[in-house]
Amino acid sequence: MSDIIDDATKKMKNSQQDFNAKAETTADHAEGKPSSETLNKAKNKIKDALT
Repeated sequence: MSDIIDDATKKMKNSQQDFNAKAETTADHAEGKPSSETLNKAKNKIKDALT
């Protein structure tokens, strides 16, 4: 049972990281800045790991 909860939590966290990375990339592009969604997602994963 806890495996199912852990998997659901991981999927939800990954979805949130994807959303945040996409939003950050879109904002950067709107400002004319170069940006990478992959790099932004990696940054979000590191931030989450350190908190």
